[in-house]
Amino acid sequence: MKKPKSIIGLLIVFIGAAFYVSQTFLGIDLLGFIIPDTEAPTIDVSSLPETVTLNGTYDLSGITCDDNRDFDCEFVIEGTIDTTTLGEQTITIRAVDIAGNIEEIVVTVDVVEGLVTTIYVPDGYYDDASGLSGELLKNALNDIITNHTEYPYTDSDPEDIDVWKMLRAADEDPDNADNVIMFYSGFSWYKECQDTSTQYLPDYCYQTEGTEEIQVEWNREHIWSKSHGDFDEDPDMYLGYSMGAHNDAHHLVAAERRMNSTKNNRFFDDCHDGIDDTDVEDVGFGNYTCGEWFFEPRDEVKGDVARMLFYMATRYEGEDGDFVDLELAVDIKSLAPELHLKDNHLPYYSNLATLLRWHLEDPVDEWELERNETVYSFQGNRNPFIDHPEYVELIWGTADNPILYTSISD
Repeated sequence: MKKPKSIIGLLIVFIGAAFYVSQTFLGIDLLGFIIPDTEAPTIDVSSLPETVTLNGTYDLSGITCDDNRDFDCEFVIEGTIDTTTLGEQTITIRAVDIAGNIEEIVVTVDVVEGLVTTIYVPDGYYDDASGLSGELLKNALNDIITNHTEYPYTDSDPEDIDVWKMLRAADEDPDNADNVIMFYSGFSWYKECQDTSTQYLPDYCYQTEGTEEIQVEWNREHIWSKSHGDFDEDPDMYLGYSMGAHNDAHHLVAAERRMNSTKNNRFFDDCHDGIDDTDVEDVGFGNYTCGEWFFEPRDEVKGDVARMLFYMATRYEGEDGDFVDLELAVDIKSLAPELHLKDNHLPYYSNLATLLRWHLEDPVDEWELERNETVYSFQGNRNPFIDHPEYVELIWGTADNPILYTSISD
């Protein structure tokens, strides 16, 4: 009784082997004599970028091919992408199966100047913002980047993620994994010299100035100073530490402690534009203070500052869980003329006109792209104005004609 089953089993194995050998080694589709193959192979080019930077490398390794019959699906690429020439170029990917069915896809690639800022953006991430402008775009972006993961400012468990650990990763020196790059100075300094346990700092965290040994520490700088909106008092707490805007790493950076104190809660503006350029003081590394309460950072991070503030004014709109609606202003004095600027805790930051100019003068660079991706890996949300710099003008206009929005927390 068992013998016929064994024969049938062997016959199935033999037939399967015959199909495989004939197709793989002889290029003959035996199954096609029984059931004709009329379906062409499938070529997937979804991983290919639509743009590449001038003199960059265009990676074609992501192309895949699949066929409903053939064990192996091979394709050929006709043409090349010459990244030394600006403009659109095309290549053709072609696959032919054993039955002679042909699939052909033409891919158009645009060779552009500068960085491709969308290189890390997940497919579909900004689909809901497509074609919008003004407040509609601002609201759509808010919906996209809200409800991200939040971490405590300082966690009592050294193994858990907190803001310190996020900044150690986001601001890591690409040339020295033991260091962070300090935002206002651009100086690389030891990660272990963070401003937490001063009495336990390693010896290398001290430097000699004159006859004194001073501690050189880095701490967590809020680009949008927490007093402007008072989000250091958010009621949503974790082990006694504020959450929300207070802990958002998209506007928190590693900064040398003394530079952090110098910036304080000053507003950002130019100290050399001929407007309110009084009491200008060079505070080192290309940074200046001026006027009543203004701070001009070094040129290399002016655009970074602007895009961080654009993010904050978009992410925090006073909705449930935000506790504050942050907005940008041009003339901060006019919002509360009776207050000294230092004591102005309204949820506004200035100067929008200057920030719009800085955004253009200091465009997105590779450091920002990598930092945005690192913060995204922790929080699960992105800074839209790094990924899509064009969104800035669509929402806030230009430096000559800035568009203002009103805070509901005012």
